[in-house]
Amino acid sequence: MKRFLLILFALLCVHSLEAAEKKRFVLYAILTEDTPVQLADGARWMMDKGDTFPVVMYKEQQTKVVLQLAGTNFMTSVINVKVVEEKDVTPEQLATYRTNVQHYLDNQAEKWKTEKK
Repeated sequence: MKRFLLILFALLCVHSLEAAEKKRFVLYAILTEDTPVQLADGARWMMDKGDTFPVVMYKEQQTKVVLQLAGTNFMTSVINVKVVEEKDVTPEQLATYRTNVQHYLDNQAEKWKTEKK
């Protein structure tokens, strides 16, 4: 009987882990105005109204939001963004994120090349 309960418990645990993996909840923030930001790596950028970024976390009693850009992040006021669920993000908004990531990566590559010389 104990083995049966142990096997049943193990199966329930595996099933609950599979169910948890299927549920993915991601928030995105859409900038509502042009916003100057400082990236975590020290770079300063001007983000455009309508740019979209994944939300990493809220800070300072939810008055600030940390947004992701490639391998770095930046913080801005929640007043400057509209937060939406992943299912509500349009392909055009995702394209703006990909464009910003590409610009960031290109900029980093140039910076590294300059430092190597």
